Amino acid sequence: MGLKEKRAIREFAENKYPEYQQQVLDAVGYDLEIDVNWDSLAKDTNVDQYERAIPDVYFAPLLKVLKEVCQDDMGKEAMQELVKKIEIKNENDIWSATEWVKMKGDVLVLDHETTTNSGNIDDRAYYLNELLESNF
Repeated sequence: MGLKEKRAIREFAENKYPEYQQQVLDAVGYDLEIDVNWDSLAKDTNVDQYERAIPDVYFAPLLKVLKEVCQDDMGKEAMQELVKKIEIKNENDIWSATEWVKMKGDVLVLDHETTTNSGNIDDRAYYLNELLESNF
């Protein structure tokens, strides 16, 4: 990761991420820990795509599913019982929607290459929803 990537990821983390973080917390209705491994997201050198790709890869599918699952008290309670933390990272060279989401205990892990297949929001949402629904 070079200086260009560090600057771009810092810009996103400081100026864009707080809005997405609040949207996630509003959707679930409880104080959920969200851990973003910014260094791993910045290992992708397509810096000009970060502003669009990071929301599309991680937050758009996550928010789509959370708003559906947590639309009522029953869904919010199920979510709170299942997920205590969300980890967002790009560590295992995962580019496929079928592989991007896993549960590790009570941690929901979203691991996907930062700018690869960023437009496949609905596919990632589908597999995230399938994982959550099968664990409730």
